[in-house]
Amino acid sequence: MTQRRIHCLFGMILTSAAFGVSAIPLGCLITPAREADIGTPVVGVVESVAVDRGDRVKQGQVLVVLQSAVEAANVDVATLRARVAAELRAARANMTLADQRYARAVDLHGRAFISRQALDQAAAEREVARQRVAQSREQLRVSGSEARLAQAQLSQRFLRAPFDGVVVDRMTQPGERVEDRPLLHLAALDALQVEVVVPAAQFGTIAAGDLASVQPDVPGVSAVQAKVSLVDPMVDAASNTFRVRLALDNADGAVPAGVRCHVDFAVLRPAADASVGAPMPSASGEAQPPAARPARPLLLDVRLSRLPAAR
Repeated sequence: MTQRRIHCLFGMILTSAAFGVSAIPLGCLITPAREADIGTPVVGVVESVAVDRGDRVKQGQVLVVLQSAVEAANVDVATLRARVAAELRAARANMTLADQRYARAVDLHGRAFISRQALDQAAAEREVARQRVAQSREQLRVSGSEARLAQAQLSQRFLRAPFDGVVVDRMTQPGERVEDRPLLHLAALDALQVEVVVPAAQFGTIAAGDLASVQPDVPGVSAVQAKVSLVDPMVDAASNTFRVRLALDNADGAVPAGVRCHVDFAVLRPAADASVGAPMPSASGEAQPPAARPARPLLLDVRLSRLPAAR
């Protein structure tokens, strides 16, 4: 290869990078932004399942209840124990009596009616009464902690939704013993993400915050805009590609999740020009991608001096 042909080759690379990415849409996949397998941290038997596949749930809603008669009884006992203050009241009354006895002993000892030993005994009884009051207070604190522990163990028997979403799958029935397997599968469909594999030739032309046109492969669903949220910082050497993730607002539920799609990066523009997830109307009223903008050129450090000399 001559030196002139080498210059032409790198000139073509720089020119294609400077004038944007390929206009051919790339295949992609639309998935939920959040998914979760709902399981239980304890071993138990399912008592009831409040939802079924396809049901919409709210964050904090009870989905599955495990049998919890023993835990509920423990909560009742611990709560009653924590509320019983009779022992503390008795200890306080005994301390009041010990204070009065000590005061009389001091008066009598001052008038030489009792010995020093009797005074010391009254002082010791007063200190013992004070320690019993402190012990009763500590016991009440321990009982309160036991009540909270019993309540926490009971709450583990109620499985709640971690976020707003839809029940995608139900894998349990009442009466089943569960331990370490998921019971429900939830997905949040109000926010979606688009995963796409991009050729390495387009590396450097896509940045977080850009908007692209996403066309779901579903009849009757028009193209929408999605914002680039993540661009892999390196290229996979085996496939000569890199991955890009786009965020898609789906509050109206117009775009189904789990479908294939096509994304067009040739019409990227800044996110401030349009709202994410909104259809892109044309002059004729039909949805179309936003206007193209110049892509950022790739910066190639070409040192021709290191290339082999022309033969």
